[in-house]
Amino acid sequence: MKLVKKANGNIPRSEEEIAKMLQEGAEHYGKFLNAMGFDYMADRQTVDTPNRVAKAWLKDIIVGSVSEGPKITTFPNDEKFGGVVIQTGIRVNSLCAHHNLGFSGWCSVAYIPEENVIGLSKLNRVVDWFSRRPQMQESLTQQIHDFLSDSLKCKSVAVSISSKHTCCGSRGIKHPESVMTTNSFSGAFMEPSNLVREEFIAAISKNGNNF
Repeated sequence: MKLVKKANGNIPRSEEEIAKMLQEGAEHYGKFLNAMGFDYMADRQTVDTPNRVAKAWLKDIIVGSVSEGPKITTFPNDEKFGGVVIQTGIRVNSLCAHHNLGFSGWCSVAYIPEENVIGLSKLNRVVDWFSRRPQMQESLTQQIHDFLSDSLKCKSVAVSISSKHTCCGSRGIKHPESVMTTNSFSGAFMEPSNLVREEFIAAISKNGNNF
């Protein structure tokens, strides 16, 4: 089985492929623990840790790398709604590609509909699908933005993510309180002194990317 995707890429896998990945991943993680000086087989608490880690990766942490994307349900914008659609408080759980340590936080998404609007829960599903893979937060923000812009055929999209990174809190500088915010705006959201942009920023500050 060839690995041809980047860290934040996606190749849907069959159940048979995932089973093989689980087996091989557990085997190699066991070797990693041994290399770090841990006899995991000698401790009843860790004897099954390699299997648990491999399962956690493939079933939860990087499931967005090995699963089909969410089906995007769109509806005709029959009333020609031209306001801003904003969804805040979308949970982000992801994995830093540099150190394979987790980062978590909140995402806010907004768009100005053109011909279509999207089913509300699909915004959450899109964020979660792209989040569940190893990557940089900057890349995650851009991936979500581009996917929604393409799916909705929409020029004005805004995505903002604020997260706390374990790689900053538990190693290196060791500042767990630090919050990283990344934004990707297009269309009307890029225009200075624009009420649309201000409306999105106000929504984030009130009930969006807060810790």
